[in-house]
Amino acid sequence: MTNRLWPILAMAGLAVATSGCATRRYVRNRTDPISEQVSELNKKSDATNKRIGDLDERTSKDISRVDEKAVSADTRAGDASKLAGDALTKTGQAMDKAEKANSLAESTQARTGQLAQYLDNIDNYRLATTKTVLFGFNKSELSTDAQQQLDELATSLGSMKKYVIEVQGFTDTTGSSSYNYTLSERRAAAVVRYLTEKHAVPVYRVHTIGLGKDMPAQASSQREGRKLSRRVEVKIYSLPDLPQTAQETSPAAQGQAQSQVAAAPGGQR
Repeated sequence: MTNRLWPILAMAGLAVATSGCATRRYVRNRTDPISEQVSELNKKSDATNKRIGDLDERTSKDISRVDEKAVSADTRAGDASKLAGDALTKTGQAMDKAEKANSLAESTQARTGQLAQYLDNIDNYRLATTKTVLFGFNKSELSTDAQQQLDELATSLGSMKKYVIEVQGFTDTTGSSSYNYTLSERRAAAVVRYLTEKHAVPVYRVHTIGLGKDMPAQASSQREGRKLSRRVEVKIYSLPDLPQTAQETSPAAQGQAQSQVAAAPGGQR
């Protein structure tokens, strides 16, 4: 009995073994292509992910460049706006200066017209009075005697309505011409300052010049000549009074004239 079972068991084991091998081959034949496909899909997925990553990186760089260009464009636009604002400001300033220059030109023209009108009859001015003020050697300060003479001169201006004052400064012949020109101008300025500050003489009525040592005074001796040359000559020119017209005669004179006309032959109306 036992001897008969061994061949049966052996055949059953062989069948099981053969069946197991066949099953494994079958499973392997089924799963290997799937595994290969999965592996291929994984490779493709990795490649796709890599391309997506590269695309993201390029996109980020492009976005950064676009942002930089946008910022740069904004900066240039801001600079252009600032330049435009500065240009408008400068234009406004230029217009203000032009308006001021125009106003100054109009004012100057008006003053020139007034001066021309004022000097229109300059030839009619006549010399009214003259004062000579002496100075010490190399000095431009007024002495007490010089101030008294200028006070007398200013007093004579009270009765004048239209006048001009000419102030000429001189020096002796000692020293250079350039120094003496400056010294003579300082002496003339001292006289003008005294008349305008103490006696309120209008500055526009005064005309000054420094002649230095060009016109020395004439004297009997050289020493006296140098003394008299250290001087300032002040000359006042005024318009003479106009003759009285018929319209300006007094009422009494007008009445007398009318009486004479009535008494004359044929004068009765």
